[in-house]
Order: sequence, then structure tokens, then C-alpha cells
Amino acid sequence: MRSVHSLSTGLALLFGSSSSAQLAVSVVEQSTSAPVAYAHVRYQALARAVSGIMISGTDGQCELPVPSDAFQDGVLLQVSFVGYLPWVDTVYAGLPVRCALKHDVTRLEPVVVTGQYAPGSVEGAVQRIRVIDARRLQRMAAQNLGDALRDQLNIRLAQDNVLGSSLSMQGLGGENVKVLIDGVPVTGRQNGNVDLSQIDLTGIDRIELVEGPLSVNYGTNALAGTINLITRKSGGAPSTLRASVYAEHIGRLNTTAGGSHRWGRSEMLLNGGRNFFYGWDPRHDGLPRLRAQVADTNRFQQWKPREQYFMRANYRWRAERWSIGWKGEGLHDRIIDRGMPRAPYYESAIDAEYLTTRLDNALFAEGRLGAHGRLNALAAHNRYARARNTWLRDLTTLGEELSQAEGAQDTIRFTLTNARAVFTSANDSARMNYELGLDVNRETGSGDRMDGAREIADYAVFASAEWRPWESLTLRPGARYAYNTRYAAPLIPSLNARWRISERFTLRASYAEGFRAPSLKEMHLYFVDVNHDITGNPDLKAERSRSGSAGLSYRRAKEKVVYSSELNGFWNDVHDLITLARMSGSSFTYANIGRLRTTGGSVGAGWDNGHWMVSAGAALTMRKDALDGSQWASTPELRCSVTRQWLEQGWSASLNWKHQGEQPTYSIDLDGTVRRGMVASFHLADATISKQLFSKRLALSLGCKDLFDVRNLNATLSSGVHDAGTGSVPMTTGRTYFLRAELEIKRKS
Repeated sequence: MRSVHSLSTGLALLFGSSSSAQLAVSVVEQSTSAPVAYAHVRYQALARAVSGIMISGTDGQCELPVPSDAFQDGVLLQVSFVGYLPWVDTVYAGLPVRCALKHDVTRLEPVVVTGQYAPGSVEGAVQRIRVIDARRLQRMAAQNLGDALRDQLNIRLAQDNVLGSSLSMQGLGGENVKVLIDGVPVTGRQNGNVDLSQIDLTGIDRIELVEGPLSVNYGTNALAGTINLITRKSGGAPSTLRASVYAEHIGRLNTTAGGSHRWGRSEMLLNGGRNFFYGWDPRHDGLPRLRAQVADTNRFQQWKPREQYFMRANYRWRAERWSIGWKGEGLHDRIIDRGMPRAPYYESAIDAEYLTTRLDNALFAEGRLGAHGRLNALAAHNRYARARNTWLRDLTTLGEELSQAEGAQDTIRFTLTNARAVFTSANDSARMNYELGLDVNRETGSGDRMDGAREIADYAVFASAEWRPWESLTLRPGARYAYNTRYAAPLIPSLNARWRISERFTLRASYAEGFRAPSLKEMHLYFVDVNHDITGNPDLKAERSRSGSAGLSYRRAKEKVVYSSELNGFWNDVHDLITLARMSGSSFTYANIGRLRTTGGSVGAGWDNGHWMVSAGAALTMRKDALDGSQWASTPELRCSVTRQWLEQGWSASLNWKHQGEQPTYSIDLDGTVRRGMVASFHLADATISKQLFSKRLALSLGCKDLFDVRNLNATLSSGVHDAGTGSVPMTTGRTYFLRAELEIKRKS
């Protein structure tokens, strides 16, 4: 060993005879050799007062300023990153060092970026953030964003068989929830909501959920919460190929394919696929008939046939301190609504088709400025179009002609241009860090129901600071100032606090104000036909809100197990709430109806030893608005998730269950009176068994969704002007059985 030591010393003197040198360090994952970005690299010369911390770049590389003569007595290196076991070694020469980090199953914490100064752990975030990672998405066999959110507390999903899936969070509607993909807002809201079933999860690495307002960071629509989907930026190995097939017995068949390739400093990822649904009706049981049907009442289906084609491409170029990327996404979504044969002779029917196209492009730049500065910038342009065409179909000759009825044909288009730049100073050892940002949004809308071409723009600057008066306490005040082309936007303040009470307990609290400008449709919609008479209101006021939250979390990581629990509470106070209101007769418009308050809380606990993962929780949301004065309507929720993994054998089994209590809804009587009703409570449960084969190249999943066979929910009153008062609302297609197969091939060199 002494001779080896002498040889190392000699090499050090030979290759670095100057008084200072740069020790090149490369941090990679042990299993895939993929670079680990933002790892902490500590160095300490054993015989000299030389030490420091460096952060690896996006390529996993960094250089340590270690004097050449320090290697004679050794330099201690310690490399750490969340979710990995620490790497420790002593080097005696200035030769390049490769640090291969191994995943730590029991301490695996996902990295989060939403609302953060720098990528970091969930535990270290100032806000409370929930993460649904790729492994959980795979265990759930989730196909779209709605599938991924169905068992989350404080989130309620709703279903419209033409408009798609929507959500509410903390008792506030989907128009108050910001949906992002890699920080870029998703445009194209129908009835105020983003259709979650149009957001496919192919190529998505994780989903980050932040409850409560993030209006300082993301502006309008971020009152109730923010959902940020993070796409996969690296394929891991130099080249990968993925393909998957998902099938349900009621006539759903989804196929996807994708791959990645890395060369030099560049990497490209491509994903695409087709989602097909034959349609389904509660009257039909068993397997679908995948052929033409007799032209009778069976042609009508409550759940409409649907076909989607989608693609997603990511390109990234990495240098030592900078990375530049491009992302492109496209969607072609077609829904077919076949009508019932018309009396008295049943020889004709009215059919409709809804065609949606999305084209999204974004450029990203990320880099380090100085020792601790970071700059993140993006420029994005998203296009959305939805066309509705209606035909009168002859069921005897199968001929068709476009309907001439008023409002039977319609096309609506939206564009969203977003530019954003954020500079942060993030020094782990500093007591004060800060963030400065610029956010520009310009939205346009046009169409037959938009009363002409319209636009609205928002130009904002925002700033916040993280001050640590003590090592355990972090305070983050922030503010956003915006100029809106249509509304006088107020100064929006916020204050977040995180107190690490002890190694196991963390207390978080926040106060924030929010602002939501009315959408272009709420101001300029013109929807008048035989069944509808809805017009926009250009005189609407913007919604304003005040929100607060507090939460106590507990986490204890032992050698082989992690215990966690949390207790959270929230309240929201929204003024000038925007909703539909009757003007006269059957005419409706959007109006500010007054004040809405929601409050509630949740409690949860989890246990994870790498083989068993068990979590359970309960939540209560209460809502009070101007309709009922002092009366509060409450909605309870319960959830439980159990997963068992046999890691060596490649088996896993999981069960997810959620009980959703009664949900308040609203109805407008024939005399124009607005009344509150209730949608019945229900249970949802999914079960999945998975097996990995051929060195984890092939994964098979078999399972059942909606074990309790929930279909339509009873409702005491109709849900609004778009509902004919059927006394029920759709929820799911009932109990379905599925099979999923995924193949992944990697080339390691």
C-alpha cells in the first residue's frame, strides 16, 4: 500500500506540479451510468486547511480547486444527493474521479422544482409538495392525468362525456387550479377546466402538486393549487427504446412507443402513441362488438367513442454550466357522439363530432451564474383548437348532411404565448437567498362563439427572499406586481415559513393572496342555439382571494424503514366569485355573485420499508357561499394505499382505495331560482399485480379498476344549465379489467 501511495504522489507531482489544480469529479448513477445533476461534492484536505462544497452540473461534472500538493496526505471526498447512499473515498492523486451513487430505497426522496429556488428534496421544500413519481404511476396503470389524481386527498374529479375530466381542489373549481407541463401553462379550458383526459402520461417522469395559492410564482388561475407535470429529460442509458400496450375489456386499446439517444453533449427523447376507446354504455355488458352495429338504439353510448394521437419530443444540450432544450407536443383528439334514432319512424339521427388539436412548443435555458447564481428561462407558444360538427344522418341509406340548425357547427381557437425568466441566488450555507422573476403571458381567442377575436395579456415581475435567522427556520416573503391589459391587477403578497422543529418534525405555514382574471370565454362567449342561450360579460370583475395553511409533518428514517405522518389545515376566502347566472327566461350570462369560503384539513400516515408501502389519510372540506348565508356544506374523504414488493423476484401488488363523501352542487330551476343540491358519496378502488421479466426489460401488469363498480352517481338536483336534470352524473365506466405490457431496451455503451 505504501508503494501505491508513493506512486499516486508521484503521479500527482508529475501531472500537477503547480501550486493549485482542478480535480475533475464525475457523479453518475451506479445502475445506468446516467449523470446525477446538482449532487453535493464536499472535499477536505486531510493535512491542510483546504475544504469546500461544489455542486455538480446538469452533466454530473464539477471541478474542485484542490492544491496539487494536498494529495500527498490525501483528500477526503463526500458525495451526496437525495435518494442515494452517500459516496465517500480518499484520493491521493489529481486524476479524474468517477463517483457511482447507489439508490437508497428506504430514504428515496423525489427531487422537486415547482416553486423552488433550486431542485431539492420534498422534505427541504418551503411549501408542502406532494409527488406522484413514475413508479407510482406505473403501479396505478395511470394513462392520463385524471387517472393519476383519482385517489388524492382534497382533489375531486368530475366527468363530462363530451368536455372530459375536470377537477376541484380545496373546494375551489378547476378554473382556480394551474396546470403546467415543465412550468408551461396548459391552455384550452372548456367550461373553465382543462380536460385531464387529454394529458397523456407517456414520457412523464413525475407529477408535483402544490396545494394553496402560488399566484406570486405563476399568476392567474393558481388560487387553489398548482399541478406541474415534469417530463423525462434523460433516457438513462446512451440509447433506449420503449414500447407499451394497455387494454381494457370494455374496448380500450392504448399503444405507445418511444426512445432516446445521447451523443456528445446532446440527448433526444421521442414519445408517441394512439389511445382508442370504442365507447361504452351501462346497458351493455361484456366485451364490445368491434364491428358495425345495426342502426337502432344501441348506437347511442353514454361514454362516447374516442381516438387520440399524441407525440412528445425533448431535446437537450448540456455544457458544464449551461443546458439548452426544446420541447414539442402535439395532440389530435376525436370524440364521436352518435345520437338516438328520432321518432316517429326512427330512420334518422343527429350525430356530432368534437375534434381537438393541440400544438405546444417551448425553449428552455438553464445555467449557473457565479458560484451560487442560477438562471432559468423559457419561451413557449401553445395553440389549441376545438371544432364541433353536427350531421343529420339517414339510417336507412347511411347518407349524411351537415345540420343547418343554429349553433350546430362551431370552431374555437386559443393561443398562449408565455415567456419567463427567473434568477435565483441559492447558497446552502447563506442566511439569505433571493429570487427575481419576469413572467409574460398573452392569450388570444377566436371562434363562432367568441363574439370576434379577443386577447388579454399579463406582464408581471415577482420577487421573494429566503431568510434563515436560525439554521432551523426559513422565512420566505414574496410579492408579484402585474400589468393586465384588461384589469387593474393588485400587488399580490405571500409569506411562507418552514421550521425544522427537530430532526423528525417540520412545521410549515403560509399566507398568500390570489388574483384570477376572467377568461376570454367568460367575457366574450356567445353560445345561442336551440338548447342554449349563454353570453359572456365583458364587465366582469376579477376574482381575488386570501388563503392560509399550516401543516405539521413527521418523518423518521431508520436503517430499514421510514415512518411518516402529517396534519394539515387550510382556508380560502374568495371575493367576486364568477359563475353563471340567469338574466331572464332561458338566457344566462357570467356574473360575480359574491363571496366563497372554503376551509378544511387532512391527516395522513405512511410506513415504508422498501418491501411494504402503506399509507392512509382522511380529509374534510367545508364550503360556504352567498347562496346559503351562514350554512356550511362539508365533504369528507378517506383513502388508503397498500403496496407489496418482492424486489428480487420482480413482483409487486398494490391496492388503492378512496371514499368520497357527498359533494355540494348547484341547480337552476325553471323559474330561475338557484338551488344547492348534493351528489352522492361513492367508493373507488383499484388493484394491480405486476411482474418484471428478462432482467427488468419487460413489465406485465394485470388489474381491475373501480372494484365497487361505480357508474352514475345520484344527484338531488341537476348540476347546471348544461344538464337536463337527469338526477345523476357520470363518474366512471364501472368495473373494468386491464392488461398492460411495457418493453424497455437499453444500450449501455
